[in-house]
Amino acid sequence: MRIRVERYMSYPVVVAHPQDSLARVRNLMLRYKVGHIVVSVDEKPYGMISKSDFVKLMYNRKWLYKPLTDIRAQDIMSKPVYAILPTKSVAYAARRMLEKGIGSLVIVRDIATMKIAGIITRTDLVRAYAENFGGLYTVADYVEKEIPTCSPEHSVFYAAEKAAMGQPVVVVDRGRVMGIVTAKDLAFLSITSPTIKKPLRIRGISPRGFETSIKVYPAIMVSEIMNADIVSAKLEEDLAEVAQIIVRNNLDAVPVVSSGEELVGVITKQTILKALKSSTAKKIREKRS
Repeated sequence: MRIRVERYMSYPVVVAHPQDSLARVRNLMLRYKVGHIVVSVDEKPYGMISKSDFVKLMYNRKWLYKPLTDIRAQDIMSKPVYAILPTKSVAYAARRMLEKGIGSLVIVRDIATMKIAGIITRTDLVRAYAENFGGLYTVADYVEKEIPTCSPEHSVFYAAEKAAMGQPVVVVDRGRVMGIVTAKDLAFLSITSPTIKKPLRIRGISPRGFETSIKVYPAIMVSEIMNADIVSAKLEEDLAEVAQIIVRNNLDAVPVVSSGEELVGVITKQTILKALKSSTAKKIREKRS
């Protein structure tokens, strides 16, 4: 079964100019409910900005204290932009994303002009898997067991580093799954965000040992930003059904629990891409046998 990316790609593509501010890029993401913005010049791809790039701002001293209106798209965009033709298969697109460690591919009309025709993201490929490859694999075949965890009381910055690299962080309290944190939850959490608490001035001891007024920065805890409306999966479930849950509920990851509700691992969009990459070949083998 060869399913072309043109069947699942999105168009028209939401684009920004290299000189656009990150404030405008952020507004575009929120307005059109997209996680990727193509930076374009003359209808050709020039760079890519994803929600993960906003998370990385939390660790970049150069940009951390600057307002988003003063940072340009070209300052943080990812290059090069990887593009494919609309006639390529979804399995090929999954393989390219996994090889390059990216979450989207620009679809171009042809190699000669490199004009933008669409975009395909991990979410699009997860939907392709859900709709076409049911019954091939179970959750147990692809569950990711090496996953970062934290408690609800951890600082948000504890989870941010992993989330910026595309890894979900499962929030666990006394062995029970309480929530999950992904790049989506952290994307627009910045120093200018109203959710950031302002420093408090209280009486205390200075570093030199004198009693004085000192600043205290209240930490944002994971419990304040985690997605607590979670859906869990069991090892014996069809992976395509979990893929459908991810798409239907706009999730980035689904925790996998045992029959005793203990955390076993996680299924992510990246997990589904790994299954999609090999699904076409397996389906062909099954038909021949």
